Amino acid sequence: MKKRAKTAKSQRRARAAVRARARKSALGRIAKPAAELFVKGVLVRGEAAKAVKGKLPPGVTHEIIGKSADGLLLIKRRRFSLA
Repeated sequence: MKKRAKTAKSQRRARAAVRARARKSALGRIAKPAAELFVKGVLVRGEAAKAVKGKLPPGVTHEIIGKSADGLLLIKRRRFSLA
């Protein structure tokens, strides 16, 4: 009996590891398009701009800090909108 219990436990651990890998890969496929949509939405609404002399224009909540390797703009939250 003890041998069977150990085998069942190791199989459960192996299945959990496979599920974890599948979950991580699925999150990666979902996270990238979600990030792209978020950045594009911020740009379309005019809530992102480059800082001029360290200051952002009125109404801008995100600062454009660069570009990623895949061409997506990198933005960073700087302040909250009061509107």
